[in-house]
Amino acid sequence: MPGAARAGIALLIVGALIVGLGTYYDRGAVSLYGLGMVAGGFVLYLGSSIRAKRRAR
Repeated sequence: MPGAARAGIALLIVGALIVGLGTYYDRGAVSLYGLGMVAGGFVLYLGSSIRAKRRAR
């Protein structure tokens, strides 16, 4: 698994925790920041996985 994919998964997990904490404490700005992190982590993981599959061919 490429390093960028691992970073993407880490961003997904940390972002999800931030969204959960922001929702629990009723802080919309924190939840929105976490949502951006989750989206960025997903794009990073998806792009890295596609790139790794194309290189493997």
